[in-house]
Amino acid sequence: MGELGPVDAIVLGFPGQRLTPSVLDAVDEVEARGDVRVIDMLIVVKDVHGEITHHEVSEYADLRDMAAEIAARRMLGLAGESDAEQIGLIMPPDSLVVVVFVENVWAREVAVRIREAGGRLLSYTRLPQATLDDMEDQIETAAAYGDGSDPGPGPAEV
Repeated sequence: MGELGPVDAIVLGFPGQRLTPSVLDAVDEVEARGDVRVIDMLIVVKDVHGEITHHEVSEYADLRDMAAEIAARRMLGLAGESDAEQIGLIMPPDSLVVVVFVENVWAREVAVRIREAGGRLLSYTRLPQATLDDMEDQIETAAAYGDGSDPGPGPAEV
């Protein structure tokens, strides 16, 4: 199989027990561009009574092509029944969660070279959307004051 780039587990939650194909179509489109590669998926459903079940991607007609591609890569099996149970414990009733495991293909060569040089990844943090929104607001505020001045309160004067 060769070297893998960094792998992310993206957890998507939906109300109800139906999978919305358009969201996964977007993942498929990103994969088609070559930015990421879907290497496994886990679908967990919690019914209105709290019963937890998990499903294979191939059980969903809209996802059979994606399931065949994942199976051809021999990558299925990153997550299983115990993972589904753990996820199910924190899910609200009458909901569905899809965990999409993606390899960051764009970073594969960088990861290989880091390992070849004896290095290793020390930290990886994904910034939550709220943090990005705050940063954007700060940038827009700074841009509004092109001279670099800050209209807000500064440090206390001594």
